[in-house]
Amino acid sequence: MINRQGDGRGVSRRELMRTGTAGLAGAAVFETQAPAPFLVDAGIDRVAVLPGKTYLRGWVGQGRAPSQTRPHNGVKGPEPQAADLTKEQIRVRWTKASGPGAVEFADAGALQTTASFSAPGIYVLQLEAESPAGRSTAQVHVTVEPSPPVRALGEAHVEGFEVTGGFWKPRLRNLIVNWIPHCIRQIERTDLEIGLGGLDNFIEAGKKLRGEPHGFHKGYVFSNAWVYQTIESMSLALGYRFEGDAEAEAAQALFRETLEKWIPVILAAQEPDGYLQTAFTLPRQGREGKRIDSDKFRHWDPAHRPDHEGYVAGYFLEAALAHHRATRGKDDRLYKAAKKLADCWDRNIGPPPKQAWYDEHQGMEQALMRFGRYVNAVEGQGAGDRYLKLAKFLLDCRYHAGVQPRDRIEYMQSHLPVIEQYEAVGHAVRAAYTYSAMADVVMETGDADYRSAVKSLWANVTHRKLYVTGGIGSGETSEGFGPDYSLPSRGYCETCASCGELFFQWKMGRLWHDARFADLYEDTLYNAILGSLDLECRHFYYDNPLEARVARYRWHVCPCCVGNFPRTLLMLPEWMYAKTADAVFVNLFAESRGRIDGVAGTSVEIEQRTEYPWKGAVALTLRPARAARFRLHVRVPNRNVSELYRATPELPPPVFRVNGSVVKAAVRNGYAVIERTWKPGDRVEFELAMGPQRIEPSGRVNQLRGMMALRYGPLIYNLEPQEQDITKTAAATARLQAAWRPDLLGGVMVVSSEFSDGSPLTAVPNFARMNREQGTEYPPPPPQPAPGEQRAAPRPVRSTVWVRKA
Repeated sequence: MINRQGDGRGVSRRELMRTGTAGLAGAAVFETQAPAPFLVDAGIDRVAVLPGKTYLRGWVGQGRAPSQTRPHNGVKGPEPQAADLTKEQIRVRWTKASGPGAVEFADAGALQTTASFSAPGIYVLQLEAESPAGRSTAQVHVTVEPSPPVRALGEAHVEGFEVTGGFWKPRLRNLIVNWIPHCIRQIERTDLEIGLGGLDNFIEAGKKLRGEPHGFHKGYVFSNAWVYQTIESMSLALGYRFEGDAEAEAAQALFRETLEKWIPVILAAQEPDGYLQTAFTLPRQGREGKRIDSDKFRHWDPAHRPDHEGYVAGYFLEAALAHHRATRGKDDRLYKAAKKLADCWDRNIGPPPKQAWYDEHQGMEQALMRFGRYVNAVEGQGAGDRYLKLAKFLLDCRYHAGVQPRDRIEYMQSHLPVIEQYEAVGHAVRAAYTYSAMADVVMETGDADYRSAVKSLWANVTHRKLYVTGGIGSGETSEGFGPDYSLPSRGYCETCASCGELFFQWKMGRLWHDARFADLYEDTLYNAILGSLDLECRHFYYDNPLEARVARYRWHVCPCCVGNFPRTLLMLPEWMYAKTADAVFVNLFAESRGRIDGVAGTSVEIEQRTEYPWKGAVALTLRPARAARFRLHVRVPNRNVSELYRATPELPPPVFRVNGSVVKAAVRNGYAVIERTWKPGDRVEFELAMGPQRIEPSGRVNQLRGMMALRYGPLIYNLEPQEQDITKTAAATARLQAAWRPDLLGGVMVVSSEFSDGSPLTAVPNFARMNREQGTEYPPPPPQPAPGEQRAAPRPVRSTVWVRKA
């Protein structure tokens, strides 16, 4: 999908024949050579899902087209200035240039209109602008797809989940034993110099509400968020079984004790109407220590849109949900408080006479979706519907409810109505949370416009803006996305953005019943998220560039990730399985045991035995409570979903055996499907091919030309200086080998090859990178310029994914 923009210069038919389409980016094609004094832009390439339509926002003007104005994309020139069509006597017209079916425009003579399609396929729509001064055209590509299944796959809600061994057990154990207790200690401290604002904010807010002397709010306005994330992480951790492991059981006892201590403190900070955010209850400290009283901050005030009201509230809803589920509903204190908070929002936010609103940092939208579904499950269908409707209303308000120019910007995905957003732009965490919530809307409503927008956004991220590690956000805009095909190895890849990317891909997989989404979130899970932590889970990365220069650290001035990655990792059973009334979907492979209820009228325990991702052999033992007929869908990994990368050599598909006998399993949407009457103890065995592969990047990514990377299964690999000079050039066709190294980095599969000079090349998994470097308390300050220099030299690269090839 290549966007075509007309610049009025014109391209002759002879040049068209000579250059082909690859030479036409940024040029208009028309019959006459007369130059037009204006530029035409047909918009962003996108996907339309039948029976939905696509929204067209054409543009005619001077300077640069609006879609070229993003920083650091190499396009220079004057700022865009839209033309006055009437004054300049410019006539515009939309037409179908090519495509397999009919196209109907709502108004072919308007810049802003819609197009509907009669059949799937690839269409090219053309926008023509003509005036007495000249004529110019531009094109947009629309990939029209058939509608997905009517019903989304259901969440598995695995009961009694236990990681029995293998790759994940030590990692989740370290998370529970080391990282979460560290977060508890940090949150309870009152002497932090950076990243401050923990439980003390709730203590002081409680004093304020009781009429007692109280202090200022500490830290960022959103500092309540990492407290709530840690509550959610503790609650999820209590769902894991570690029988006989004294350290893990002691950590879980600490979590129960901490929850008993924290919950009354947090509830005491909730205002009488249900509102809960201590930055609005307590006075804040302004510049030069000036006191700003809390009555200066009105709830849902456009002037305070950056104050993260929905972001903070959303995390509280999700924490309350996890805690209620962990206690099996026996402790409903947080659940009731969450309902009180959600009801407060619902009383105030909504269609007239209520208030329109959207937050600068998204989070409430997907949280309300999760919470609404949970309330429906707990209290009966319909009880949580108002929260689902509120979530969609908040999304619908973006752009429409803006009151100032800064309210309609790409940074917070409010530059267009969400149903007209087809390109991933702006802050990557906010974007991922938006797109995740939009997928929720499609699940709940089947809204055709949301469906086309969310599939367009998925395609744009996956095929133009996704790092090979599964991370997102190049950092070329503030913590956000750059232009298409711009993926510098120094890029940002914030850990929170990776969590949001996983949420988004997981929901898309449930919508489309397609394994390729799990292929993508498996990469994100094993590399971008797991790699944010060191092996002992004592230090972390806020951002995860593919060229690492500094070691991990214990805390950050903005500790928004510290509770986000543990809760995401501890939701592993949710990512592993999905279900329908008559099917189980296996998305990830991990040595574990758990029970899924509500399949073919019974419950099914599934036990996985595997050393994945080190080895490909997997054995699934199914134990339905009674014999039942249902389909088992097992993901067959595809390492080449994104058009940005190509892993070679191709690996053979697995052979499936049931109770020792080979079975023919048809592959549908990336899943091997076995349907039969399953009896307790039935065993499915298969072996996933796990050889090392060489990754070639797309030629469209300029920063990666002449480079290669390595992978083994879902794992991306890094080169580090402990084994070699990482600035050397790799031999492009040298043999790749994999070998188990129990003595290295706690036991890893090493991939080896050769440099072009014949010396050995050794690579270690990306998640294990920089574990031979000394961690620090906080991120180190930026390097200072040498005497007489204006710019400081960058720190040397200590670990890299991409290596130059020859």
